[in-house]
Amino acid sequence: MSIPFEQLLPMPVERFYDEFKHKKYFIAKSNKPIFKDHFSWVELDRYLNGHGLNGWFRMPQCQIVTPNGKYCHKKAKKKLNREEMFKLWNDGNSFIFTLSEFLNQTMWQQCTEFEKYYGIGQANIYCSNAKDARCFPIHADSTDNYLFHVRGKIRWYIYNEFEYDCPKEKATVNTTVDLDEGDMLYLPRKLYHRVDTLSPRISISFHFTERGAKPYRRAEWLDWLGEINGT
Repeated sequence: MSIPFEQLLPMPVERFYDEFKHKKYFIAKSNKPIFKDHFSWVELDRYLNGHGLNGWFRMPQCQIVTPNGKYCHKKAKKKLNREEMFKLWNDGNSFIFTLSEFLNQTMWQQCTEFEKYYGIGQANIYCSNAKDARCFPIHADSTDNYLFHVRGKIRWYIYNEFEYDCPKEKATVNTTVDLDEGDMLYLPRKLYHRVDTLSPRISISFHFTERGAKPYRRAEWLDWLGEINGT
């Protein structure tokens, strides 16, 4: 189930706005896998096996970190087939699925919780099948980032500098932290970072724009199936 924004923060909301928002990161450790219902290996397997179903590309938002750079399924002139993607997966390349908040009800509702404080947002799923998987190099995001670590273990390198401070080549590491299942990391927008995988992993990155003058309201999730047997 989704978790209210206030319960995710290890501090009162007012303190978060005063001390952390757009200024510095924080890490909320947990001794329980509190994000286990957000996305699972079974859901990932079903999703990946939907590729090419009925001749339709089912994953236009898929991106893969490859030795030749980032492959974007939506923009690529030559689309990878299922076997080619499977080989990249087995060769230790990270897969990213953007705009994935619609994949299940929990992620959809989690976005609505964040959007009580932010503008429109999205969920990006990061997954890989092995230790030392190929990941993005040092970079900075243009929006606030709430990273839910769902499965496995991952190491984050968080830098001192923001994108507007210096080029990424000159950025220096502030801290290194290992995230376990149930941990959450908040990264303010434009702060440099990168990751190493320490095991097979699933992480979900929730990104949000700033709330504008007109509040945004996400449409309600409707339970079409209800109590139908066998669902």
